[in-house]
This record gives sequence, structure tokens and C-alpha cells, in this order.
Amino acid sequence: MKIRTFVVAALALVWASPVLAQIKVSEGTEFSIRLDEAVSSNTSTEGDRFTVTLDDDVKLSDGTILKAGYHGVGEVVEAQKNGMLAKTGKLNIRLVYLRVGDDRIRLRANKGAEGDVRVGSTVAAVIFLWPIAPFIKGTQVSIKKGTILRAYADQDIALTTPLPPPPPETPQ
Repeated sequence: MKIRTFVVAALALVWASPVLAQIKVSEGTEFSIRLDEAVSSNTSTEGDRFTVTLDDDVKLSDGTILKAGYHGVGEVVEAQKNGMLAKTGKLNIRLVYLRVGDDRIRLRANKGAEGDVRVGSTVAAVIFLWPIAPFIKGTQVSIKKGTILRAYADQDIALTTPLPPPPPETPQ
């Protein structure tokens, strides 16, 4: 009899407790993401992390709106410095996730850039300035702070409600 009373009490507690709703962010949902800091082939190394921010509100399929201002993380995938003989720099980054409260929305987005290749200038320098040609450096690559990238949710995720507001902007 005691077990039956315990089970009934437990079920009553479960039914009486508030149920947290969930909001679904579907795979492929598009986000407009802003880089919070500049990333350069000259100063970055593979694995470096940088911060990003949701730039525009996102309307989900159920009508819920994710407000702009949530922060996330990006990562340098490849960084090659510029070098001798006009070797240009190379930089590849990817966006990793966007944090909404305690939840992380995995992102799918990449951006790559390579320095300008000036073949004519390099050939002319080698021909006319051959003693100093090995010391001519190529251009570095950088992605400026404030650059906007399009990212997509990498998988379906359920966010717990109520959604916390985006963190306040920090003065810079």
C-alpha cells in the first residue's frame, strides 16, 4: 500500500510541476553573423578562436524570434603567413556555434581568403632586381572586424524556454 501511495504522490508532483516548453531551431536555419574582431593570416594560427555576434533577428518556423545580440565562437582552420618570393598569405575560418542561454546552436559556415598574387610585378622584380627578389614579400590576408557572414544551423536543436535575452553590448 505504501508503494502505491508513493507512486500516486510522485505522479501528482510530475503533473503539477510546470512543463518547460521547447523551441525548435531546424537544421539549415539561416543566421547573419558579425565578426567581433579582425582575423589576420599574419597574426593568427590554426585553432585560434574569436568571438562572433548574431547581427539580425531570426524568425523561426514557429514564429519565435531570436533577438540579435547572442554571442558565439569562430575558429581559424588555416593560417599561412605571407613570405619571401612574393608568397601570399592564406586564411580560412569557420563559425563553430552561437550560444543562446545554456544552449549552443552549432553553425555551418566557412570563409577563406588568399592574398593578391601579382605575377607581373613578381616577374619584373626577379628580372630587374634579381639580387633582392628573394626578399620581396607577398601580401597578408585579413578579415575585418564587423564582416557579416551567412551561417546555417548544422543540426536540429531544441532550445529551452523561456529564452534568455541576449547579453548586453559591451563598450569597446
